[in-house]
Amino acid sequence: MSFFSKSLKPLFIVTGLLSLSLSALFSAHANEHENKHQHDKQHAHNERADVMVMNGYARATFALAKTGAVYFTLHNQSDSDKTLVSVSVAKEVADEAQIHTTVMEGDMMKMRELTEGVKIKPGEMVAFKSGGNHIMLLGLTKGLVEGSNIPVTLSFDNGSELKLVLPVKKDEAKGHHHHH
Repeated sequence: MSFFSKSLKPLFIVTGLLSLSLSALFSAHANEHENKHQHDKQHAHNERADVMVMNGYARATFALAKTGAVYFTLHNQSDSDKTLVSVSVAKEVADEAQIHTTVMEGDMMKMRELTEGVKIKPGEMVAFKSGGNHIMLLGLTKGLVEGSNIPVTLSFDNGSELKLVLPVKKDEAKGHHHHH
């Protein structure tokens, strides 16, 4: 190998890596720009939910699990009551999603479906968490694998919907088990 090719080889490698990095950066920016326009278009045509979703995730399960749980906090940013009336997931994830709460009956914790939904007053935040309100996924098609994502749609009483893609994570609150 000549001196010339030995000295230029690192330069070609650095230049190649730099152009790959810039290409990825431009691609990410273009994608972010397009997503913002899609988001703006969606909200221009739908009645807005005016509800912000924070800290959302689905709890990872074992491979053969038939039920799963989804947690998040809803913040009503409007000046009127909002009611989360239903939740849905893709059929590839589970047969159905239900809004549940946990109640004490004697010395037993039991889960109940909230068929009337959950009302969120103006400015209020409502947490969906282990041991309280949560979303139950029933009839999982396969286990929820940590590191993957699942699509979830929240439907409100005014006809608006929030489409989310939530990460699957291990539950922060260890030791809480959901049994039906």
